Amino acid sequence: MAPTPPTVICLKQDFLTSQTRLLSQPLTPSRAWRTANTAAADSLPEKAIDDALFKLNHQIAQHSRRVFAPQATRHVAEQIDQLYWDSAVAATGDDEDEGGVEEGVREGADLADAKTISSLPPTWESISASQAEANPLEARRYAELVTQLQELSSQRGDAAARVERLKRMKALLEPFEDVAAVQENLVTRNGEVESELQRTRMLLARVGGRIGQLKGKGVDGNGDGDEEMVDVEGDERRKVGELLERF
Repeated sequence: MAPTPPTVICLKQDFLTSQTRLLSQPLTPSRAWRTANTAAADSLPEKAIDDALFKLNHQIAQHSRRVFAPQATRHVAEQIDQLYWDSAVAATGDDEDEGGVEEGVREGADLADAKTISSLPPTWESISASQAEANPLEARRYAELVTQLQELSSQRGDAAARVERLKRMKALLEPFEDVAAVQENLVTRNGEVESELQRTRMLLARVGGRIGQLKGKGVDGNGDGDEEMVDVEGDERRKVGELLERF
């Protein structure tokens, strides 16, 4: 299944994390500064410089872990998102009282969520007829985007269902990937059942040949083949009949 697209807050948090990571990098003097320090008459000892840098970078690392923690970065991203929406509401004035976009799309709604997409109004007229009349191009663009978004959401749902179905099928077929783990009573290539069937065919061929030899001996000789021929099939039928009469 494809990963869920990041929300606006997650994007803001990723940006803040990348910026705070730059602030958390350890400090080191440039090569030019070290060259100038070595050439100076009152140059600082290299050991003193390294010790000071080690202590400074240690303090920076501790400060970064405390101040730039993921929880704090997430909180700042949420505050930035809330300030954005507050500024948008302040800029639109009394749109909420006139039945503006707030009636159709909730602030901070995740437009990557299937439930949110399905609840979007199909046209701008259903949200605010006055705004749709004042902005016909935006209203048409809104309807096109909603239709496209709902179609993509439906395709994503079908793909996710197909992936889950394939995962279940894969889990059911995993025991058969290892031939040694397959039950011996199942018919497989070069398996136990195939070997037994091969031995049975050889045995039937030998028995059939032996019966043919016995019948051949019965018809040869001095003409009294009926007395010397061993009727194997009749004897077997007699035994089966005796067995059935007992029930």
